[in-house]
Amino acid sequence: MIVVRWHRLKYLLPAVLLVTVLASITQSCFNLAAIAALSGNIPIADIVATMWFDLTHFSLTYAPIVLINLLLSSILLHILPLSRGYFLACLLGAALLYAMVLIINTLVPMPTLIAATRSAAGLLSMMLCSSAGMALYLWLFKRRPANG
Repeated sequence: MIVVRWHRLKYLLPAVLLVTVLASITQSCFNLAAIAALSGNIPIADIVATMWFDLTHFSLTYAPIVLINLLLSSILLHILPLSRGYFLACLLGAALLYAMVLIINTLVPMPTLIAATRSAAGLLSMMLCSSAGMALYLWLFKRRPANG
């Protein structure tokens, strides 16, 4: 029988926030690099405005993806005792994000929902963001009080 412990969500939510912010900035960087390749230099004001726009708009699309990804990763983390090490937890988070991106790209009619995942470097960057979130989750979870 699986027992749901809702208090574990308080360790998951900061990780979701971290991944969402990192992935939004990563998405902005890949988009800006593509634009710069076409048009040349981009003024710093436009770079900041683009990053802010992605933080306030793209993050709303990406946060539910991250939540599902990290929730599934954390459930697997607690089912598989061997994965309680940071490396394996980060690998689990990255692998599940990769699987989710493949599923999303299959279901969504446009070429890719997340522009950064169009290249191998972009996909790897997004997977590293997910790994950072799993590392934060595991770190917070291991530091919890004995009764928490």
